Amino acid sequence: MKKIFCPAIVALVAALITFTACGGGIDYSDFISERRAQVYLYEDDSISVKVHISSRESPYLSDGYKGEMQELCEVFVTFADSPDSVTAKIGESGGEMSYMSVSDSFYLSFTGSDLGDSAQVELTYGEETRQITAPSALYDGVITCEEALESARQYDSELFLSLTDGNNFEGEIYVRLLADEGKCYYYVGVIDREGNTAAYLVDGENGNVIAERKL
Repeated sequence: MKKIFCPAIVALVAALITFTACGGGIDYSDFISERRAQVYLYEDDSISVKVHISSRESPYLSDGYKGEMQELCEVFVTFADSPDSVTAKIGESGGEMSYMSVSDSFYLSFTGSDLGDSAQVELTYGEETRQITAPSALYDGVITCEEALESARQYDSELFLSLTDGNNFEGEIYVRLLADEGKCYYYVGVIDREGNTAAYLVDGENGNVIAERKL
């Protein structure tokens, strides 16, 4: 039977794992090659804006190895009636957004870090310039990326052990904060060096693994 963890227990276990790592064990968070810890959202009848703040390897390769990490800000914008071109700016960073035909949306990425409680996004399209305030999707009680990873590790300890060789983990890990209808979740993905992927959807409040898939 799979165990269910409350946030306090998850936090305690994560702390114990970190302590063990300092004493010569393994800290699986050292093998996270994508860590999305912040999401900002705004939506009205005419526009939807989403901002992701991540630390991600570069180049971005699903090869089972963690690469050099960089801080990344990604902006996604969807319009009720898509304009021909869009420029986005957050602080001093920004530029022309790329159009993605599959999702009928616009995308831009640049180096960036946590923006605090909200993202101030300036959008220019056609003859219009709009200042958008997108609040953080995080709220009190949401667990951290590291706690979500620990929940997945506890849920499927056999997989993690099979990829562990002493102090080394023979794979890479993605942990992505997700937000849907006012609730937070985490995607935890484990990619081994053969290209196999195990994916877990973790409840962002209590750490329960509520779905899994292996490819």
